[in-house]
Amino acid sequence: MDRRSFIKKSAALAVGLSLMSLPELASKAYAAIKWGKTRFRIKENDFWYAEQPTVRWATNRIIVHHTGTGTDRDMSAAEINRLHRDSFGWAGIGYHYVIRKDGTIERGRPWNTAGAHASGNNSDSVGICVAGNFNIGSPTNAQIKSLTNLLTALCGMYNLIPDEMGVIGHRDVNSTSCPGDMLYAMLPQVRKRVMKNMGLALPEDE
Repeated sequence: MDRRSFIKKSAALAVGLSLMSLPELASKAYAAIKWGKTRFRIKENDFWYAEQPTVRWATNRIIVHHTGTGTDRDMSAAEINRLHRDSFGWAGIGYHYVIRKDGTIERGRPWNTAGAHASGNNSDSVGICVAGNFNIGSPTNAQIKSLTNLLTALCGMYNLIPDEMGVIGHRDVNSTSCPGDMLYAMLPQVRKRVMKNMGLALPEDE
């Protein structure tokens, strides 16, 4: 989509949302959270951090990543935590959520803290990492389903519109190939599914 079409689409969506009352928006957000919680569970972790992560006071977008290792392999949040802390010298895992190959969603950083997943963009974003290298492989169906469900709940929780500004790939804000060509190409369809789950209408592409 070119910039002109994107601006037209965003403007049309904004007009549509402006016709809703605040209670209606709140109702859709609550419904999205409830919808998501009925479709997945998060495997909680209680990681030790070399330095306590700071509180995240605002959430304006969700950034999608892949692990991007040399092979398209599965990785747990615990393995990523060790890698980030012991090899990279970070406080601990930089992502808030990790989605395994079988679709399991694991907790990374505490949900209300600033992440360490997108340089210069951590203070107001949630980081989701889908395990695998999607420059050489494709996400599993279970991963896409879990990503869609998690995004639905998070967009409801933070009152976000799951468009090209609310749900983005890591490469949209930093110079990187993350989240891999194959997953990045699937994000438009994932956004549409999240829109549908939330009961929002997005103008069709021209």
